[in-house]
Amino acid sequence: MRWTIVPMLVVLWLGALVSGAGAAECAAPKAVVTTAVGMKYCADPSFDTVIASQMHIIRQDIRAQRQAGRLVIYSSTPISPRGGGNMEINLEIAASVKTRLEKEYGAAVWVLDPGRYQLPDVAGKPAGGAEYMVMWTAVLAGDDGMGRDFDMVHFTGPQDMRAYFGCGREDVTGCLERWLTARTAVDHKLRRAVAARRQTFIRYYALRASSAYSSGAHDEWNIFVRINRTRPLGDQVAIFFDGRPASPAEMEMDVSPGYELR
Repeated sequence: MRWTIVPMLVVLWLGALVSGAGAAECAAPKAVVTTAVGMKYCADPSFDTVIASQMHIIRQDIRAQRQAGRLVIYSSTPISPRGGGNMEINLEIAASVKTRLEKEYGAAVWVLDPGRYQLPDVAGKPAGGAEYMVMWTAVLAGDDGMGRDFDMVHFTGPQDMRAYFGCGREDVTGCLERWLTARTAVDHKLRRAVAARRQTFIRYYALRASSAYSSGAHDEWNIFVRINRTRPLGDQVAIFFDGRPASPAEMEMDVSPGYELR
């Protein structure tokens, strides 16, 4: 029995060290922000004012759509260029997904595209993922953590991305090459951006262009999972990935965290 207890104590001690290390990683001037769904982020307080201002705008936009009688869908599309993408292209893809979903579901639906709500720099410093997630967690979960402003969330997947480039299920890399050649012929900024990493660009949009590879999207998935765990069956937020409805298990299953502090 003693040999059983000792390893357990070691595991608990190591767990305490890991927990302490996680808390120590949030060093000043950053501070831990705890949200309505219990998720925590290590964010810079200097962004508090611009976050509050942007949240006010977003909530006003949602309220206007609700008053017009529309259902509200949140569209989660990767914006960061991490992994080989391009931020300007990702913003265009996010806008195209919004347009396509609103066409698919009709006039009774409004899609919130988070790419339209970028945070301004503060003292010459851009907002990081944690600052954005402080804002979006508050918007998505609401003050009570129930996510009452949203009827559905759509996580962008490979087919959504390919639709933007005009690619189908055949010769995806060739399609992307042709698109990139045509676009860089007139877009000098993009041509400079991909000059030394063309293969990385093709690899990203052919194989990894999906919210599955986005830190922010991982946190957003977990936000809606926590929301759905608190809401009764029949009143949960619908979750879709790449146009496919999530299964009951997926709707309540966490994924690895992105910017969340654990």
